[in-house]
Amino acid sequence: MLAWLDKCKGVHVADSAATAEAAGWRPKRSSRLSADVAADVVDRIVRGTLREGTTLPNEAGLCEYYDVSRPVVREALKVVEQKGLIRIRQGDGTTVLPKEQWFLLDADVLRISLGMDDSGTLRGDVLTLRRDLEMGMVARSAARLSLADFTEMDRLLDRMDAATNWRDVQDIDDQVHRIIHRASGNDVARAIVFQLVNEVRNINALYFTREDYNESNASLRRVRDHLVAGDGKAAAAAMGEHISENWFFGQDPTN
Repeated sequence: MLAWLDKCKGVHVADSAATAEAAGWRPKRSSRLSADVAADVVDRIVRGTLREGTTLPNEAGLCEYYDVSRPVVREALKVVEQKGLIRIRQGDGTTVLPKEQWFLLDADVLRISLGMDDSGTLRGDVLTLRRDLEMGMVARSAARLSLADFTEMDRLLDRMDAATNWRDVQDIDDQVHRIIHRASGNDVARAIVFQLVNEVRNINALYFTREDYNESNASLRRVRDHLVAGDGKAAAAAMGEHISENWFFGQDPTN
């Protein structure tokens, strides 16, 4: 069993037990044991060191490798199964599933996948999904925004124009989007959008110029102006442009 796991080494927490121990990594002796085991298995699968169709060692083999009890291994594998990465069947063992069956919106799966996205294909898909969801929410919110919503939006946009720190601009931008999201009434779309935003921020180095601020703020004001006019279609199109042109601009050009 250990020989099987040794073949999968090479990335992240994927060295042999002896090498990992020498490097200071061992599963923690705490209530998070199962979480540590699950995180390592998820990382191996998403990074491709455990490939589609691979059968994992049995419980005894995993217990030996991770130096944990059977209940810990069972709990860890349940977590991995819930992410759509493996299938557990009595008699057939535990098998790694093909990528198309993964729950890609799971926070761990998405974060690791985005970090490996050298071609930018996944980021493009994420941007498209966020843009389309927000455009739908903007169009739906046009007839639902109240005077109080617009008053708060204007206050935030004024603060955004005066902000000199990118973290302040980011926080204010989030608040403006949330006003629109709430008015749309689509809680599922709202939750997906902010999950996507948060995971992208987790893997992006940020670098904003004053010109970036100005353009982002101006494009968000265009969304606001169309909403005030009651033109949901134009507001949605403006939101699509705001996201497409500004969302990923925070990458450090020196990287």
